[in-house]
Amino acid sequence: MDLQLFNNGIPTSDDIYIRIITDGASKKVAVIQSYRTNKNKETKTLDAFGEKDSVGTYGAKTSYDLEIERAYVTDEALTDGIYLDELEDFDVIIEKPDRSDMYLKCNWQTIGESGNLKDKTVENMKVMASKFKRVKK
Repeated sequence: MDLQLFNNGIPTSDDIYIRIITDGASKKVAVIQSYRTNKNKETKTLDAFGEKDSVGTYGAKTSYDLEIERAYVTDEALTDGIYLDELEDFDVIIEKPDRSDMYLKCNWQTIGESGNLKDKTVENMKVMASKFKRVKK
């Protein structure tokens, strides 16, 4: 069976990472093995006087939540003394073949760490972003 037939049009993640901007330069500080995103929009109904039912809906504020699993801090970031639990106002970038999904101005809500003897430490995070931007390649 040719699985390639089923993969046409299904986006894959080529690279997932956390970046910070310092002194105008972008720096990759962690690579991420897996993630889950949720976009939540406050949707409200529009009512009109004399109408029994709502006459429409409109979208209000949107929030962006990310669950990051298995984030590894880069060696360069460790050398520079950068730790994930000290980050504020960072970006999470998800590179796909046809676009980049960027979650901007992020702050973490929870962060956990796990590891095994002689292995790299892995971080799991829940993150909230204030902005989302999609850039086509």
